[in-house]
Amino acid sequence: MRERFESCGHEMYYSKNYWADPEYKGVNTRWVTAEGQHWRSVRAGGLLACGLCVSSRRQGSGLPLRIVTSISLRRESRCVTGPGVVAGRSAPREVRAGRILCGTPGQLRDKRGGCGSIGGLCPPLARGPPMLPAATLPAARYYVAPARRRRACGRGLPGPRREARRREEPARDAAAGLAEVMAMPAIWRDAAGNLLELAGPGGGIVACGALPGAAAPVPAWTAGELAAAGVAASPGPVREGTGLGLVSCVTGPALIDEALAGTPARRTRKITPRLAMQVALARGLMPGPAAAVLRALAQRPREADPGYDLPAASSLSDADAFLQVKPFLRLLALLCGEVRPVPLPGVRPVALPGTADRDRAAIRLRPLQRPGGPWQDGRWHGLRVLAKDGTVRVAADPKGTDRKSEHGQSRNAAHFGRPASTGAPAAPQARMAEVTDVWARGCVAWAAGPCRTGETTLAACLEPAYGPDDLDLADRGFPSSQAVAAKIAAGKHFAWRVSSAWKLRRCGRPLPDGTWNTAITWRGRTVKVRVIEYHMDQVFGLPPGHPLLAGPPPGVSVRVLDDGGGPPDGMCRQPGGGTIRVEVSETVTIITDLLDPVAYPAGDIAELYGMRWASELVYLEEKQTLSAGQPITAATPAGACRMAAATVAAHQALRLTGAAIAAAIGAEPARISATALRDAATASIRAGQGSTLPALTSAIGITSRDITRHPLRFVTAWRPGRHYPRYTIKKVRTRKSRHAVPAATRLHLLPLPAAAPSAQPNAPPAA
Repeated sequence: MRERFESCGHEMYYSKNYWADPEYKGVNTRWVTAEGQHWRSVRAGGLLACGLCVSSRRQGSGLPLRIVTSISLRRESRCVTGPGVVAGRSAPREVRAGRILCGTPGQLRDKRGGCGSIGGLCPPLARGPPMLPAATLPAARYYVAPARRRRACGRGLPGPRREARRREEPARDAAAGLAEVMAMPAIWRDAAGNLLELAGPGGGIVACGALPGAAAPVPAWTAGELAAAGVAASPGPVREGTGLGLVSCVTGPALIDEALAGTPARRTRKITPRLAMQVALARGLMPGPAAAVLRALAQRPREADPGYDLPAASSLSDADAFLQVKPFLRLLALLCGEVRPVPLPGVRPVALPGTADRDRAAIRLRPLQRPGGPWQDGRWHGLRVLAKDGTVRVAADPKGTDRKSEHGQSRNAAHFGRPASTGAPAAPQARMAEVTDVWARGCVAWAAGPCRTGETTLAACLEPAYGPDDLDLADRGFPSSQAVAAKIAAGKHFAWRVSSAWKLRRCGRPLPDGTWNTAITWRGRTVKVRVIEYHMDQVFGLPPGHPLLAGPPPGVSVRVLDDGGGPPDGMCRQPGGGTIRVEVSETVTIITDLLDPVAYPAGDIAELYGMRWASELVYLEEKQTLSAGQPITAATPAGACRMAAATVAAHQALRLTGAAIAAAIGAEPARISATALRDAATASIRAGQGSTLPALTSAIGITSRDITRHPLRFVTAWRPGRHYPRYTIKKVRTRKSRHAVPAATRLHLLPLPAAAPSAQPNAPPAA
């Protein structure tokens, strides 16, 4: 049929095989005549091969219009014949005889109520791609799949259709993804930039990160750097990638291709592995269904490639499942490391007035590295400060029978598990642990596993990220005698808070700054650590009947403040709103291997512990600012790990961009607002500014101009480290007016006891 059509001067510019469609089975082709008129040929069910002519006498073409209708085995088909169009032997008798069944569009109804399609006037029953204009023929020809001619048997007729042979290659479905997760190696990047696959922890735990000395990638800002990163100079096919707006300065095509190295080859489709990874990263920036995110990504690139039809949701799901988990871990490992920002070109530094503390710019851009302070060049006393903490993310729990495991529950519930619940079964949860750079608020290492896996187990998988020039900050849930002995044996530094359950006894004389040393023993080995105790005093305005007034938690003292101007009986000061002003005090005990009180003053260590809250803020940005508080929507464990890793990678790319902005305006990297970065990135994605080099260069220029005009729009207010207890703020994302937030925080070291033991929970015994 194709040779017959081409011999008449017709040219095929579209071919689509719908034989795998459950509703419509057939082959749909579109043709153009020498006069520029379009028509289509439909072959459905193997019974009918016909042409659907778009021209008519009403258009003044003078070509006759002949339409016939026939019924196939699976559904109804329509046939249109014109000059030079010969129906095949499988067509009905009326077609081969050239009989005209109906001649006008109003008479296209058959006995079953169906109708044909003439230029889109009457929609056909068979679903097919939209008709393309003649101007898009060169672009549409790119997606034409060449037809294969079947071997002819007797009498020159087409031979019988044979079953297509499938290549012998391993399956990449949900079961294969779960097997890969269970046997996933730990992926680390060394100082030379090479990706290493070390022995994995197993048990469904995935881990990746950067080894000591590895630097995070530097964003590409100039045209030469963008070209080296793989950004195309001219528009190309949509399936080869759409870019990610401003984020493409960090995650360029070259970096994504390096992360995809080792991925098995796949037959050419509408969505390539590079485009699938870009869609996953874009979903980390603007949550939503994959089809909607791809539509936003390809909206502007499709103007240069109009022949591209967006794939269906099932095709996106198949492409995502084909990637599995390892490429995303490789990409995250390539993005992790020590941040060494390059200033964004075209942005002038903001002058910081050093006298007026009430000045808005001075408050927002207050640097930690003040003259004579502990911070210099992003390091605390020459050490890179890393904070670790854990969190959980809710995973999808589909109810469909096709998405359940062997035990009758969803795959996510079977792999990740559910937390303990007294009522209805809780949703599955994936536990994560992350090592965060306090200064840049970026990711250094990341691990995820089932909910039943503890945070300390995940944190132990991230120990290779620490070097001798790093300082580890952790809360009360991480320290143990074994961890202390292992840290000191490896020559690594730490400053951990311990609970009142630790029985610390003073050994030797106290140090000049009021701190003291103690001995910790693990399996016959004794190590010496330094103990720092201080009080946290916070001033609150509490309403009458607040739980802190009725019954404070153990180890916390509450003192009601008197304003000094009341009656002689000492009535409490009650400001507007009927609140009572109180002071809440709590004792904090920190152990560290930094034994030198001169090089590492106790006051600096006490202030530093409050910056451990940077890890909590990173989780806030990943789970709320980027993911909008939504759970992981993937129905399989491999898909859940992919989405979680893609969110962390997208956040790390934003933080690398923010570090360059901070270096340009003279602020700290942690002061850059994640919300402002997300809004700028999503706006550039919707504008299609990451697909080509000229568009991305203009986007960088627009961003530089906006930062120069309004530098404080990207900068958050300066906040001290979080020292106050967890019960005072609850959760940041659910903070309401009834929650107590301290108006002022004051730290002071505790004096050493004389001879009698102190009543403090962690006070050392008398010498």
